[in-house]
Amino acid sequence: MKILEAQSATLTNYEVYTHLTDQRSRYAKKGIKGRRPGNLETVVKEDYFQLLEYFHEAPSPLASKPLPYNDQTIGTLLERLRPFNFTKAEILMIMNLRPTKAESLNTIVEEMDDRFSDEQQLEIVEIIADVLGTADGSAERQAMNDQAELRKGQQPETKMEVDG
Repeated sequence: MKILEAQSATLTNYEVYTHLTDQRSRYAKKGIKGRRPGNLETVVKEDYFQLLEYFHEAPSPLASKPLPYNDQTIGTLLERLRPFNFTKAEILMIMNLRPTKAESLNTIVEEMDDRFSDEQQLEIVEIIADVLGTADGSAERQAMNDQAELRKGQQPETKMEVDG
């Protein structure tokens, strides 16, 4: 694989997810059986399934069914949040984490209490919920509990020796 024009951009989880699934389906459609470029082969074989597993685990918005994002979601969110002058990093984190409460948003937005009134904070959360949707809290909790139980079962039990 040859890089024709180097670009530096920060991508949302949704953009990475769609790119990986598009790459995989593009190669499958073409019926390319031969050797793919080495770095693509590494991503497709080794990292692809790990990334999909990460994206499909709660509380990731990409774990929601139906998928709450589409090609217009980012543009719509940017347009609706423009009056609040968020940084690119803040928008990226909002897209990836989909905060549903002002308290959650506070962990993403720097100096939120100084920048926004309580009413504005609620308005921002409402915009996020309107554009990105909200998670089914009970289903999300159940999925997180199931994942925790799975991890417990996979980890070997180790005994600690206590000096005494």
